[in-house]
Amino acid sequence: MMKKKVSRFALLLMGAATMTITACEKDDHDHDHNDEELITTVQLVLSPVGGGNTLTYTFDDPDGAGGAAPTKDLIVLAPNKTYNVAVQLLNRSVNPAVDITAEVAAEGDAHRLYYEPSAASNITVSNLNNDANGIPLGLTSTWTTTAAANGTIRVTLRHYGGNPPNKAVSDQVNSSKSATDVEVEFNTSVQ
Repeated sequence: MMKKKVSRFALLLMGAATMTITACEKDDHDHDHNDEELITTVQLVLSPVGGGNTLTYTFDDPDGAGGAAPTKDLIVLAPNKTYNVAVQLLNRSVNPAVDITAEVAAEGDAHRLYYEPSAASNITVSNLNNDANGIPLGLTSTWTTTAAANGTIRVTLRHYGGNPPNKAVSDQVNSSKSATDVEVEFNTSVQ
């Protein structure tokens, strides 16, 4: 009878150990593919095509959501002008700040930046850079202005889960296949 109890206990112990090892392996796998970093700062660096001063505009919320109000710059652009734009994504809730841009580029198939200028802004966004699969990533783009106007532009970074991620050219910003990593809206003035 004692031998039977010990055998059952040994089987239970082995089963628990197997479940623990499996759970740890799955947990580690999930972290490798779904680590989402905190992004507190979005910087847009605009270089005028044909020369001129480089312009940098920033949305900054270093303490994250729920703390002090974020700050954001008014984007001021010249009329009838084209700009090459690069995005920098930072986590400034830690010291030193962490640049998330390289991670987003490395995981390009799981990320996509969307730009939504309001119709009143007179800004058109095109030429987004692509990920390794030829699908828009948007860490760089081209912005073109027309006549003087005031409006807004929303910049949204979406994260596509899954292994492999199921990102497609036709995905809209609100696609159920993705979730928002960061979304900011800048006021714009073409003058």
